[in-house]
Amino acid sequence: LPRSPLSRDTYRMCVIRRYLRVQTVQPKRMGVAGHTNAMAMLSYLIADPFSFLAASAFLTGHAPVVAAVASPTLNHAAVEAGAADTTNGVTSNHHSCSSNSTHIGWICDNGNDGDSEETMDEARAKMTKYLWENVMPYDVPNARTLGFDPDAIMALASYEYEDDSGGERNNNDGHPFIISRAMQEKTTVDGLSDGILNQTLFYSLQAKTLYPWTDYIPRSIYMEYVVPYAVVNEPRSDHRPLLFHALKDTLTNYERPKENHIKKKRKGQDQTTHPQTQIKQVVKLLNTRLWSILGRESKPIVFRAGLTPRIYDPLSVIAYGHSSCTGLAILLIAALRSVGIAARMAGTPAWYGEEEKGNHSWVEVFVPGDAATGSNGGGQWIFLEPSPGIAEGVELDKANADDLERDPCKRWFCGAGRFDGSTKVFATRFTKEDAGTHYPLAWDVGDEGVPGEDRSEYYTDICGKCYR
Repeated sequence: LPRSPLSRDTYRMCVIRRYLRVQTVQPKRMGVAGHTNAMAMLSYLIADPFSFLAASAFLTGHAPVVAAVASPTLNHAAVEAGAADTTNGVTSNHHSCSSNSTHIGWICDNGNDGDSEETMDEARAKMTKYLWENVMPYDVPNARTLGFDPDAIMALASYEYEDDSGGERNNNDGHPFIISRAMQEKTTVDGLSDGILNQTLFYSLQAKTLYPWTDYIPRSIYMEYVVPYAVVNEPRSDHRPLLFHALKDTLTNYERPKENHIKKKRKGQDQTTHPQTQIKQVVKLLNTRLWSILGRESKPIVFRAGLTPRIYDPLSVIAYGHSSCTGLAILLIAALRSVGIAARMAGTPAWYGEEEKGNHSWVEVFVPGDAATGSNGGGQWIFLEPSPGIAEGVELDKANADDLERDPCKRWFCGAGRFDGSTKVFATRFTKEDAGTHYPLAWDVGDEGVPGEDRSEYYTDICGKCYR
């Protein structure tokens, strides 16, 4: 067998796949000896559950639905201050954060390279567990419809699965999973799907393998601001696959380089391998092109006031071709998340603290810091507004779409007159445990189901200096 663990696992999977194919298609040529060898190899893999899971995914084409015990919790203050990630009591600088088609790599919360690497199944399992632990109250009654299996998502301290006799077998190797017999078999009733959860997880992992900037987004940030299938209490819909594929051609030049393949630079695009610059370029590109890509022929998606909460989930905005600020912000956030960029909604439920003065919503994007230079520490949140209505074919420099490098004072709402200390601003969260507050919903006053973060001080400091 090859020396490296990854190569050994790949070798084993290939051997098993070949044996099973021969056994199924050409049983006579296989003979008794071949059958015996195949069964011996299967027994070997079953004795090693993680190799067995990997082989199952390799053979069937999709990963089993599993769940992890622990999920990372983000210390937002530490990230913006550049503090070291001490989740496991250590800080590592190994270069293993790059993801590929078989493994997912993560970076530390302080922006330094970490030594955390896991298989697709492990990453998917932890994502599932994180989403379930932080599921919003609106989703609990429809958990199974969304794709959760609450009976199988259990916080256990060891790896457990059912054996043929129905009992439990333990593997105390430090991997906290539970895999039930039904989940291993991954059976579905004819005519039924498995909910939007699996699609969301699949494309969250696809983005990690496809786009290089995801290597620089800390695990805790990616988990909370890329993986979730919703932003607030908008209707849940299967928008992730649609957005991922709709935007893929636009971002072709930004994909990870393939071996023996030279990409042509698009006119007007300054390609770079610097992750912060890439994220800023992509945000501007999508805030320019998104509205025409998803709009109807020769009619981009536009702004129309007073539509929340009637039209504010991504698919409704696309279908109608218009929405107010909340719906446009949610659509842009969903689009950014579909390509692995961490984004969340920010806004005020009431200007000057008075509901009759109106409300507003916009977008914040996480830009990782440059650990090598100490710039921004672990990263920072930068805000912008959706720029709907830009027609197809308009050049980027002429479209005037908002971007992450624009002077905040040039945005219509960012001024000392509005931010005199009376206007409160919040940002959406998904993690419940360390959320300092809830995100106030202007369209559903009193609802506290969405975790939030108070950003009033930040915006008062930034916009309070903007005089017109």
